[in-house]
Amino acid sequence: MVINVKTARPTYQVWYHRAASTAPIMTATTTSRAADPYKSSTFIGHSLWMVPSGAAFQAYSEIIHDTASKLGTFQFIPHITLVAAILTGEADVLEKSRRLASQLAPYEFEFQSLSSRDAYFQCIYATMTLTPKVLTANALARQIFPERQSDPPYMPHLSLVYGDLSDTVKNEEIMPVLANKIHQRSTETQILPVDSIQVWSTQGDVKEWYMVETIPLTGSVTGERGTENG
Repeated sequence: MVINVKTARPTYQVWYHRAASTAPIMTATTTSRAADPYKSSTFIGHSLWMVPSGAAFQAYSEIIHDTASKLGTFQFIPHITLVAAILTGEADVLEKSRRLASQLAPYEFEFQSLSSRDAYFQCIYATMTLTPKVLTANALARQIFPERQSDPPYMPHLSLVYGDLSDTVKNEEIMPVLANKIHQRSTETQILPVDSIQVWSTQGDVKEWYMVETIPLTGSVTGERGTENG
């Protein structure tokens, strides 16, 4: 089900900053999880998150927090994944992330619609428009992290609910409420500016994830015509 909303800082669970480690994160279960790592509440590797700033962060934080509180599901900060499941050691991920951030300029995402999937981490999510800026950022990330070059086409999205819920519950009880909340706060939810990369360890169960480092975007690559493009 897809809902087009344009027409129609809380406390978070157990996530915290931890000092970087140089140990690699590959495990014996990496291959099996990699088939579809979004299906269960465990994941793999490191992931790069684009966390919206300002009013967009506040609005989506409150929407996620309120929904999780009512459903009894896991609470998390609003973010749009740039690349995920990076299976090299943390030091390598940080070096490449800093290189990426030094090339990318701050940019923004544009809300498109609500959707859902039979996957824990994509239970209900907001899709983002595939603008030149968004595509350029992902393409540059794939270039710097070559192991992600074979990923499926980029689907920028901001998850709103983590969980295993029935289609009936999602489509009839939750998504209409979320669509209304996003529509009511359209001045805050339609444009999501990002100005840094958050590097997260997303190895293991979601309760074990932690932020490693926040890296400001200081480059000039934007994807817009007439600007530097790498």
